[in-house]
Amino acid sequence: WGEMFAVLPFGNTTVIFTLTGAQLEQAFLNGFTPACNPSFTGGTGRFPQVSGIRVTYACNGTTPVVTGMWKTPQGIGGPETPIAPADTIRIVTNDFMFTGGDGYTVFTQASDVKLVGDVLLEVAIDYVKANSPVAPVVQGRIVKQ
Repeated sequence: WGEMFAVLPFGNTTVIFTLTGAQLEQAFLNGFTPACNPSFTGGTGRFPQVSGIRVTYACNGTTPVVTGMWKTPQGIGGPETPIAPADTIRIVTNDFMFTGGDGYTVFTQASDVKLVGDVLLEVAIDYVKANSPVAPVVQGRIVKQ
């Protein structure tokens, strides 16, 4: 499991919370900034990794623009429900991101917060054990237009 620790070495724990569609869009704009602005100095680790949703974006010069967001509870290729600004969505992330890490300060405005506290490394190891062999593929959850 040394490879797993190499990817998740920080001891982060899980947090579940609710965002509005408008807040989710703000989070995506933060995450897409390095992809649109090669000279951005705030770090590239902020590019989002998602599941259960699909998002499209474009670059207006060096500024990211979210062009669509959808809930995809059955995965890519299944039914999609558009996420409007006033809609709400449950998010699971790690405590570093929840407290504003990598510029995700919008997460600190979340509601219905549950500090679950599961260690992310252990969650990932349990998933791999239960689903081995794991065969990751690009699914088109995030698409730059």
